[in-house]
Amino acid sequence: MVGRFGSVTPTEKLLMLEDAVGFAAYRKEVLESSERLQKLTTEHQTMASVLEGTRETYEHWRREHEKWESKKKLEQQLQDLQRELVWRKIIRKEASQKRLDDRVARVRDDLGDAKTEHEVSDKRSQETSRRLLELNAEIEKFRGEQLNLEHQRGFRAAATKWIERTKEILKLTSKLNSDPDPSEASVNADVRRAIVEIDEEARQLSRSSTLENEQSSNLRKSILDLTGELNKNMDTLVESKVKREVNSFKIAAMDEQIRELETQIRLGFEELHPLQAQASQLGPRFDTPREFQTIGVDIATVEDRLKPLAHLSEDVEKLYRNYAGIYEDLKKKAEVVELNRGEVLHDLRERLAKWRTIMEKLFEDLSIRYDSLLAEVGAKGRIVLKPAKEIEKSGLELYAGFKGNDPVSLDSLAPSGGERTVAIIAFLLSLQQYVESPFRAIDEFDVHMDPKNRETVTKLIYAAATSSDPSEYIAITPGEVTLPEGQDVHVVVVQNVEGASVIKELK
Repeated sequence: MVGRFGSVTPTEKLLMLEDAVGFAAYRKEVLESSERLQKLTTEHQTMASVLEGTRETYEHWRREHEKWESKKKLEQQLQDLQRELVWRKIIRKEASQKRLDDRVARVRDDLGDAKTEHEVSDKRSQETSRRLLELNAEIEKFRGEQLNLEHQRGFRAAATKWIERTKEILKLTSKLNSDPDPSEASVNADVRRAIVEIDEEARQLSRSSTLENEQSSNLRKSILDLTGELNKNMDTLVESKVKREVNSFKIAAMDEQIRELETQIRLGFEELHPLQAQASQLGPRFDTPREFQTIGVDIATVEDRLKPLAHLSEDVEKLYRNYAGIYEDLKKKAEVVELNRGEVLHDLRERLAKWRTIMEKLFEDLSIRYDSLLAEVGAKGRIVLKPAKEIEKSGLELYAGFKGNDPVSLDSLAPSGGERTVAIIAFLLSLQQYVESPFRAIDEFDVHMDPKNRETVTKLIYAAATSSDPSEYIAITPGEVTLPEGQDVHVVVVQNVEGASVIKELK
């Protein structure tokens, strides 16, 4: 036992000490916590590595998702701009349609006026034509009357001229018959009577001529008046016909214009309906769209910004959310692992502190006992716990000093073999007080010892036996024993005599 203990490392010495005093459970608790900590540390490192890789992937898809969100915003902005552009076209087209409707309404009003004027002109033309016929008839009638008057005037002029000639003849006849002749007196009377009658007839003709002149003057005046009215009505008729023709041309032109405008309106609605359908898909009505040029510039700008984002699709959002979920799960797991690791580390530190406290107290008591035993043989020593961050690397180191020298480590080359053996036995003896037992035994403790060391060790055993609890000490050795005089020591000798063991106690 002494040789084995002296040949092992300080760490193994400490393990043997813990087993001997029953403190192995403390180490086991520390090692269990350390093992759990190691597993959690490994898991944490693995988790951190996986988390870092996932984070890089997540960051990549997060950036891509930000681009995707930017793309969606730009697409929405583009859609709004397109909606604004479509509604700008619709509003312009609606304004154009309204202008066409207004033009059609105005042309229809003008057409109504033209038709009314055409009807008025036509009616006036008809009335004027009838009046012209009436005037022509009246003029012809007056001209007939004037012609009759002219005939009568000619007749009367001829009659007057004939009466004048006849009157001259009668006067001449009367002169020729101026000689008083009774037979011719009656003739002269007849001539005078004829002259009187002729004068009366001439006067009547003169009166008739005067009356006819008045009638002729009246007829001429009437004819002139009717001719003036006729000319005026002719002008009116020409004007009415011109207006009617002009209105007919205007009506035809306006009918054609209305047809063309209605065609434009129909074509406008054919253009407007697809725009309205497109606008209904793009969103609600845009009441105050900007000018085409401004909208076009904005659309071109947004399209240029969308070109670098053309490769992005909805899969980006799915991948981002997938990796975001994975990353968050890993973060939570890593946090749980880190929390567990912290708890285990705290538990490990507590257990390690507990182990260290217990071991330091043990080493303190054990070192006092160890030093007191060595003092029995004129030496001194101490037991040192070699601390380390890890319990597996902690160790036990014995120090001893003989012949007045300061204690040195038994692991060094300074102590001799005998001194090292004495120190180790002193340590083992000091350790026995922590082992509860009704008796204690040391077998063959002096093997390979010289008499001096055997005597020294015997003193140590005796000192340990007398200074400890009332347990009995049994020292077993095949060699001679040098005992202190006058002490309560029993020596039992076992001999093999002729094949039989004989046990005797020395008195």
